[in-house]
Amino acid sequence: MNYPFSSKIGLGTWRMGESDQSQKSELKAIEYALSIGYRLIDTAEMYAKGNAERLIGKALKNIGGNLRSSITIVSKVLPHHASKNGVITACEGSLKRLGCDYIDMYLLHWMGPYPFQETLEGLQLLKEKGLIKNHGVSNFDQAALKKWLETEKSMDLAEQNSTVTNQVYYALSARGAEFDLIPTLIERNISLMAYSPLGGGELAKHKGLQSIAKPLGLSAAQLALAWVIRQPNTVAIPKSVSISKIFDNWACTDLILSKDTLGDLDQLFAPPLAKVPLAVI
Repeated sequence: MNYPFSSKIGLGTWRMGESDQSQKSELKAIEYALSIGYRLIDTAEMYAKGNAERLIGKALKNIGGNLRSSITIVSKVLPHHASKNGVITACEGSLKRLGCDYIDMYLLHWMGPYPFQETLEGLQLLKEKGLIKNHGVSNFDQAALKKWLETEKSMDLAEQNSTVTNQVYYALSARGAEFDLIPTLIERNISLMAYSPLGGGELAKHKGLQSIAKPLGLSAAQLALAWVIRQPNTVAIPKSVSISKIFDNWACTDLILSKDTLGDLDQLFAPPLAKVPLAVI
């Protein structure tokens, strides 16, 4: 299994950096997450117009450079920046904001106007320059992923130099990816990075989840996260600026749910019986 992550829970940063008033607490949250063991941080050039990347850069500077080699930083290029030269310029901008020499995983945020080969050529140049280590995609359904992988094959990219992850919206309330996308990812040895694994936050307050979680000594949010990462090729990146929630999310890393619990969850949130459009937030 192509699983390039050291743990199954990471920290998302979508919506961080949007307000000057909140940046102090957001910075503290990132630093706290790193202090208790988080080693995956997800961001994008789009998030708060680069301010989320700047916050991560400040956190990395504050904790010291000795941890950098153990941290996986994921960032994403906007589709309209994903030309051969544009992806290089965008990545260099992200690196400057992050204060880093390289990005561990650089993703195409969603499909856009440029041919896949052009984007992939730019990604390969970034690797040759040592500016990124791995590449992947985000918000790709099965059809788009198949076309992307066929383009990689036509470019004779070696297996160790090909796509490592697809970041998609995946949660109990958004299970469409299970019908055909997740089986394809498993078949191709590509990991799934689940964003918004608690939905829009509503799963943390879901009464039905709470009733199943309480006898297990879990919160509804912990149960929902444990469900997402039950698959061996999946990592979840919940976003939070709450110290207590960041701690509780991290506690899900090694949780294993019983067949009975999984069955109860299927009763609440039925698995897909047919193909549906990939959910996007």
